[in-house]
Amino acid sequence: MQKQLIVNLRPDGSVAAETLGMTGDECLAYISALEDLLDATTTSSSYTADYAGVAATAANDLRDEDRTG
Repeated sequence: MQKQLIVNLRPDGSVAAETLGMTGDECLAYISALEDLLDATTTSSSYTADYAGVAATAANDLRDEDRTG
């Protein structure tokens, strides 16, 4: 999946952003860069399934290492 940062400017001047195709902390880096560009601060956020997917993959890798190691 291609990485995307979708930014929506709302009529009230607030900005909503969503990352797609990014996993783990990578999406947080993009949001941080957007905050810097806009000189703004995130007021609310939530993690997508992609963020949690990395945690599950890392946990699976650790289990696999335990079995083989």
